[in-house]
Amino acid sequence: MKQSGIDWEQVRERLEASRLALEEASGASPARIEAVYRRRAVRLALREANPKAALDGVPVLAFRLAQERYAIELKDVAEVLPFGLCTRVPGAPAQYLGIINLRGDLRPVLDLRRMLAIPEEAATTSGFVLMLRGPGDEFGLKVDRIEEVREIRTEELTLPARATHTKGITSGGLMLLNIEALLNIEALLEESFSKEKS
Repeated sequence: MKQSGIDWEQVRERLEASRLALEEASGASPARIEAVYRRRAVRLALREANPKAALDGVPVLAFRLAQERYAIELKDVAEVLPFGLCTRVPGAPAQYLGIINLRGDLRPVLDLRRMLAIPEEAATTSGFVLMLRGPGDEFGLKVDRIEEVREIRTEELTLPARATHTKGITSGGLMLLNIEALLNIEALLEESFSKEKS
């Protein structure tokens, strides 16, 4: 029986090819780094294009008004300030609590209790003002207490029968406010205020 000879040159070539492949795999060559970044970019683009891949929760700021719990989407909240900085405006409608000086700009502060027809308790100078981003300027809403920042999943929300100011209510009784509806109320209040002055 005739033995086949080993082609040592071919063995050396294969070993050298393996060594180069290992070096390339373990090394951080610019071409390899760029290829990795491209793959990551494609994965991220696919995740953003596919809403199912992203979380369907909404980050909100939860707060209290009297015994009720409410929430506003974080994207609508510019900042939170203490209510004590608010100054009354003589002759303003009852829904207006006053104005707040925000870095040299005067912003109106509205009484969310009155807007939502929540029974009044004794007037307090405590609480917080949620500065909201409106289509024009920011405006404030007075709330009693800030609770937490959390996420509400869309499947948690149930739409009430007569929902004018809410997008939905969670099983725990947290009501997600509809800022667009509140902005419409604020526009009506502005209109009524200007009619009272004329």
